[in-house]
Amino acid sequence: MGGSREQEGGVLIGFVGLGQMGAAMVPHLAVAGYHVIGHDLVRPSPIPDGVEFTSDLARLAKCDVIITMLPDGDVVRHVILELVAKGCTALIIDMSSSHPDGSRDLAATLSSAGSSAGSSAGLSYVDAPVSGGVSRAASATLMIMAGGDQQAVAEAMPVLSCMGRVSHLGAAGCGHAMKALNNYVSAAGLIASFQAVATARDFGIAPDRFLEVINDATGRNNTTEVKIDRFVLTEAFNSGFALALMEKDVTIATDLMSDAGYDGPVSAAVLGDLRAGLARLGADADHTELFRYLTGERHPPKVD
Repeated sequence: MGGSREQEGGVLIGFVGLGQMGAAMVPHLAVAGYHVIGHDLVRPSPIPDGVEFTSDLARLAKCDVIITMLPDGDVVRHVILELVAKGCTALIIDMSSSHPDGSRDLAATLSSAGSSAGSSAGLSYVDAPVSGGVSRAASATLMIMAGGDQQAVAEAMPVLSCMGRVSHLGAAGCGHAMKALNNYVSAAGLIASFQAVATARDFGIAPDRFLEVINDATGRNNTTEVKIDRFVLTEAFNSGFALALMEKDVTIATDLMSDAGYDGPVSAAVLGDLRAGLARLGADADHTELFRYLTGERHPPKVD
């Protein structure tokens, strides 16, 4: 990988972005025997187990693999190109939620930069966003959606497999396209489920009975199976996935559907609800708090 530099722990991995998701993912790499250097603008507390933290991004330039878990593609591009300018020749794996057009452009830029530096193959790039949230990150059971050429994905596979199950979907950008489309479908189910459980409650059906039935029927989905009971009925609203990130991903998905000619009233309504909820609830809201917006700020349903 990269320059095949061997450290005490073997392959040296630089992990950029130690927020809720990154902090839950990175310990699995250390457990697998990789030497991991983590970087973030804010020093995490506590520092994830097995990770050497640095506030100096330049220290990652000598890594064999660079993994990014950052807010958006613009930040990813800035970080990666800064590392390349410092001589980085690593395999680049972007596990953030980024726009697939930007991913394709970054892959081409890295390939060109690598060729200019004397490497006939250029710099390898894989987009590998994830689904599953903090809980599945902690248990290393994420669904990892990979895009990139066969050789690059094969090179990334041992690293990615430490954190979950990997599906190679096609060329660079395909992973990020899949992530955005997945989150669009998830958001549509979220909104429909929140509307349905609130309506059932007001009609006289206890929320726990609603969940019991729908989860044994055709309407079941991730929101009814995982989110309503744990994060809405409890009023915890702490799933670990921000409403702002869901809105960002659904915006990307809507752009893709529009370009392909498949947008319509459903996609417009889903994005409209997310944006209106974000404006009402604020930038720090968890995505499960959308229930509060959809029900007019009334209290969540209580289990009898």
